Amino acid sequence: MSAVLLLLLFAADSQTLFDEVVEVPPAEWRWVQVGLKQLPVTIEYEFHVISGDGAVRAVLVNQEGLDDLKKGDREPLGSGAFQKQASFSRLIGVPDEYAVVIENRGPARASVRLRVSLDFSERRVQVRYLSPQRRWAVIGISASVFFGIVLFSARKLLSAMR
Repeated sequence: MSAVLLLLLFAADSQTLFDEVVEVPPAEWRWVQVGLKQLPVTIEYEFHVISGDGAVRAVLVNQEGLDDLKKGDREPLGSGAFQKQASFSRLIGVPDEYAVVIENRGPARASVRLRVSLDFSERRVQVRYLSPQRRWAVIGISASVFFGIVLFSARKLLSAMR
């Protein structure tokens, strides 16, 4: 029984960080902080507007981008379309503090269900191949060591037989 639970624990590659309703006032934005230290990881976020007249858009920014938003340096958030619902994923390879930012350009408050999860399946060992030059180098070194051991063993056996 415990072996099955252990296998299930290691089989789960996806981890939900945030799954809640976010209230976004009109012409405002809200964010959810995501700290990523274990890389590579795919961050997946999806949203849908539960209530409100307008559509929203979601953008993934790093800490520097979030600081710019807080200062008011970056307006508008992005070039993506405003939608009632959407889902996105992005492979992250640089450790940093990230944030999923929800922007509401509608005339009324929007209630948005936001789900953010991390997918660690990219962390599995990827099969790689050696270049042809390295393949020949490995073959040459291996053959040299093999024949060296055979020669050494043959000399020892012949001297023991005499």
